[in-house]
Amino acid sequence: MTRPLLVIGLDGATWDLIGPWAEAGELPFFRRLLQEGARGPLRSVTPNLTPPGWTTAFTGVNPGKHGIFDFFTLDAGAEALRVVSSADRRAPALWEILSAAGRRVGVFNVPCTYPADAVSGFFVTGMGTPALEGPWTHPAAEGEAIRRDFPAFRAGADPKPIAEGRLEAYLDDLYALTEIQEHLFLDRARRYGCDVGIFVYDDVDRVMHFFWRFMDESHPRHEKAPERLRNAIRSYYRRLDEGMERMWEAWGPGADLCVLSDHGFGPLHTDVFLNRVFADRGFLAPLPLAAELIRKPLWKRAARALVPQGLRTWFRRNVKASPLGNPLGWIDWERTRAFYASVSGRSVYLNVKGRQPRGTVERGAEYEAVRAQLRELLLSLKDPSTGERIARDVHFREEVYRGPFVEQAPDLVIQEDGRYAYRVDWSERAFAPASQYGVDKSGSHRRDGILLLHGPSFKGATLEGAALEDVTPTLLAAAGLPAGEEMDGRVLEEALRVPPPAGRASYAALRGGKGSSLDAGEEAELAERLKGLGYM
Repeated sequence: MTRPLLVIGLDGATWDLIGPWAEAGELPFFRRLLQEGARGPLRSVTPNLTPPGWTTAFTGVNPGKHGIFDFFTLDAGAEALRVVSSADRRAPALWEILSAAGRRVGVFNVPCTYPADAVSGFFVTGMGTPALEGPWTHPAAEGEAIRRDFPAFRAGADPKPIAEGRLEAYLDDLYALTEIQEHLFLDRARRYGCDVGIFVYDDVDRVMHFFWRFMDESHPRHEKAPERLRNAIRSYYRRLDEGMERMWEAWGPGADLCVLSDHGFGPLHTDVFLNRVFADRGFLAPLPLAAELIRKPLWKRAARALVPQGLRTWFRRNVKASPLGNPLGWIDWERTRAFYASVSGRSVYLNVKGRQPRGTVERGAEYEAVRAQLRELLLSLKDPSTGERIARDVHFREEVYRGPFVEQAPDLVIQEDGRYAYRVDWSERAFAPASQYGVDKSGSHRRDGILLLHGPSFKGATLEGAALEDVTPTLLAAAGLPAGEEMDGRVLEEALRVPPPAGRASYAALRGGKGSSLDAGEEAELAERLKGLGYM
C-alpha cells in the first residue's frame, strides 16, 4: 500500500533542547512523536554543514559520490571560490526517485537545490537561491504565480536587522515569513495533488546562531536580556512544534512522517583566523592590500546603509569587482603553500602545482609532507586564553569521503570543536570573540542531529547509530521501493513495521549529466546573499 509521506527538516535541531522541553510538556507534538515513533540521534557528515548534510540525507550517498562539500568549491585552475548549485549534485535525490515511481511530490525550501529540479508535482528552491528570478521553481510558471499569490514571500528571513542590532525586528520578520512558507507549501501541495511533501525550516539554524547566549547562562558572553530575546530559541521551537502538527494533520490520516535535522547545535565562543595562523607559521603570505580587510568592515557597513540594494546589485553584476571582492583575493599565491578557504566548509587547500594557476607545492612527497605538517599544526593549536584545542580532529579528504568526486574535496577537513568557528578573512590576531555582521554570534553546529519516524509504516523504536545516509534508503523502503545500489546508507529496519523490499535498484540514470551552472549575475547575487548570512 502506498501511503502519503511528509518529510519535515529542521536545520540544526538538537535533542539537547528538544528532549528537555518535550519532557516538560512545552513541545506537545514532539512529545507525542517521541512516545509513539522511532527516534534517535542522526550523525551528520564531516564537516557538520548544511549543503553536504541535506544533500546526503536526500541522496543516501556521502559527499564523495554526490559532489557537494560546502556552499563553495575551488575548481581546478581557479584562485577564487565558486558558489555551488544543484547542478553540482551528481546523485539522484529522493524526490527524483519518487517522481519516477509515479508519486506526486512537493519540495519546498531544501537548501542547495537551485536551479529547481523537474518533479512530478512542484518545487520551490531553498537556501542558495540568488533571487526570486530565474529557475527557482518547477514548473517555471510557479515563480510568477507565487509572487502574485504570496507577495510577501522571500527566500529566507532578512538578516539585516541582526546586523543592525534590531534582534526583535528580526524575530518579527522570521515569524511572518514562517507563516507564509507553511501556507504556500500546503496551498501548492493541494493544487498539485501531492502525496509526498518535503519541507525544510532552515531559519531555526540562524535563531540558534545569534540568540544562544541569551538562553545559556553558562555561556561566557551571557547577558541579561528582555524575555523575548532570552526565550527566542525556545519560543521558535514551540512555533515549529505547532506548525509541524498542523502540516501533518493537513497531509491527511494515514500519512507517514519523518522529522530530521542535518546537524545539531551548541554554544560558540571564539573565532579562529586560520589564515593568520598559517601566515605566522610560514604556510601563507598576504599581499600588502590585505591590511585593507581589517578596515573594510567599518566602511562596508556604512556603504550598505547609504547605497540602495538595487544599485549594489547592478554594480556587482556589471562592474568588475576589486581583488577584495574575492574572499581569497588578498593572498600572495606565489609565496603561499596552503590556505583556509571557507568559513562554512572547515576546508584547507594546498596550493598545488598544476592544479592552481600559481601553485607552489609539488604533487607527491611534498604534497603529503605539507598535509601532514598542517594536520599536526591544527591538532596542536590551542586557545591561548583557555589552553583548549580548537579542533576535535583533522582529516585527509580520502579518510572521510569515498567515491568518484573525492578529488574535488578540500585537501584537509577540520572536524570542529563547536565552540570555535574558523574564519577566512585576514586579521591582526588569530583569536577573537565569535561575531558576524559586527555583532555577537554565540551558537554553532554539532555532529548529532535528530531523527523521528512516525505513522503506519513505522513502529516505536530507539534508533542507534543512524546517519544522514540512512534517511533516503529508509524512506524508500517505507514507500515499498528498494534502496539504490549506489547508496551508502542502510535501511533502518528496526523502525519499520514490515520488512524492506529485497535487493537493490539502480537509480543513477535519474540524475543524468551535470546541468547548467549559475550565470555570472546569479553567482554575484548569491555570493552577496551568502556573505550576508556569514558564509563568506
